[in-house]
Amino acid sequence: MLSNKRLVAVCAIAFCCNIAGLVLFMKYNSGEKCYATIDEQQKTRLRELAMALAPARLRLGGTMSERLIFSREDIPQVSCDHCPSNLTSKSTCHAVKKLCRHKFLPFFLMSGSKWNEINEFCKAAHLKLLFSFNVLLREHRNEWSDQNAIDIINYSKQKGYLVDWQLGNEPNSFQHVFNITISPHRLAKDFVKLRHILNENGYRNSLLVGPDTTRPQAHRPECLEYMVQFLGNVSHHIDVRAWHQYYLNSRTAKLEDFWNPDTFDLLKEQIETMNRHTKSYTHIPMWLSETSSSYGGGAPGLSNSYGGSPLWLDKLGLSAKNNITTVIRQSFYGGNYSLIDKDLEPLPDWWVSVLYKRVVGNKVLHIDCKCSRFQRMYAHCANRKYTNDTTAVTVYAINLEMAKARFLLNGSALHGDNLSIDEYIISAPSNNRKSKTILLNGWPLYYESPKLDLQPHQIKYGNHISMPPYSIGFWVIKNTSIKVCK
Repeated sequence: MLSNKRLVAVCAIAFCCNIAGLVLFMKYNSGEKCYATIDEQQKTRLRELAMALAPARLRLGGTMSERLIFSREDIPQVSCDHCPSNLTSKSTCHAVKKLCRHKFLPFFLMSGSKWNEINEFCKAAHLKLLFSFNVLLREHRNEWSDQNAIDIINYSKQKGYLVDWQLGNEPNSFQHVFNITISPHRLAKDFVKLRHILNENGYRNSLLVGPDTTRPQAHRPECLEYMVQFLGNVSHHIDVRAWHQYYLNSRTAKLEDFWNPDTFDLLKEQIETMNRHTKSYTHIPMWLSETSSSYGGGAPGLSNSYGGSPLWLDKLGLSAKNNITTVIRQSFYGGNYSLIDKDLEPLPDWWVSVLYKRVVGNKVLHIDCKCSRFQRMYAHCANRKYTNDTTAVTVYAINLEMAKARFLLNGSALHGDNLSIDEYIISAPSNNRKSKTILLNGWPLYYESPKLDLQPHQIKYGNHISMPPYSIGFWVIKNTSIKVCK
């Protein structure tokens, strides 16, 4: 899911499935300092694009979190053969020695100054940081070595940083990725230790999120087994049960796979499977803590184009419907599943995310749609920041067919002579689903300033909505008789 020279951090909107992502590139080789490849002008632009989706959550994690070592100081080159002995961060050299036992795997250093930049960026962009500790720093008896984590925690507390925490990334796959095994029982003990450390060092109110297993698959039952055994040993010490989800293999996926209803149904089956196997722990919120359309870095020209947007919107709707309270997008910048491109220009899923956040509220409503398998529809109370109308409802839908779809707004709550509808139709120019430019109500979308001018088409006194071929639609329906949105 990550290239072998990049650490990816992602952020998710901190309420029901409004999503963004953010990526921080860090170069690494054995012991090399990490640095962000963003200049001041880019930093301003990046902050603007992130703020458009705030309040949000930034996740600094992924596969390379297991290669990260913290050092308060900006120190010169460190290697397996050389580490300065006079460091303030006493755990740095200790951690280097531990990771150097795995000589075929590189490591990199994150300095205190870079940690400051990350936290200052989060504060400026109204993001809450979610950070994953390196769980592969192990003692000889396979116990987690917490010294480097304590350094980060103490440093963060001194600076007054607000952070939520994880420990490890996809631990059920460690044997495949790192040729290392950590049992769910052992990892649960490590989480208990971390919870005590957080409580004793000023982070009692911070969330502890885990175990970040991969999606459930029939041919890989170890994912579910790992999750269930982990929860059975740690449920009183974590705040969120989290897992990762992707639909497709980026190396083999084709455009039609992204628009196939069978692909869309995979997430529904996986959520139901995960819920069924963890039903004893429904008091613990569930997150998709890393997710996108296709794994392995994303499919070029597909997962970063309009071709991937229906899957993204459907994931938001289906997750909200199933009470998955946070969805963390992989990724905002970097890879072929990013929300913005290398020139910091928004890609289709960024626009879809912004519009979703603008018009969709937190409360999910039941909707009956006489749709074919090629149309999918969801309904929420409208976002109160969008309209003061407490009866307003937002309906959003996807049309996967090369044919127009038309729906009657039926039922007593949506019936009446004075319905007012704000309509937003997203489509691709000439139905080119691989386009990285999209149309809103027929006009191309370009980012020019933080004050986004997303104007709806207004429908007065109508009781029908319709969708062009291969389109996405949002409708804010006002003056209904619905009372539950008050």
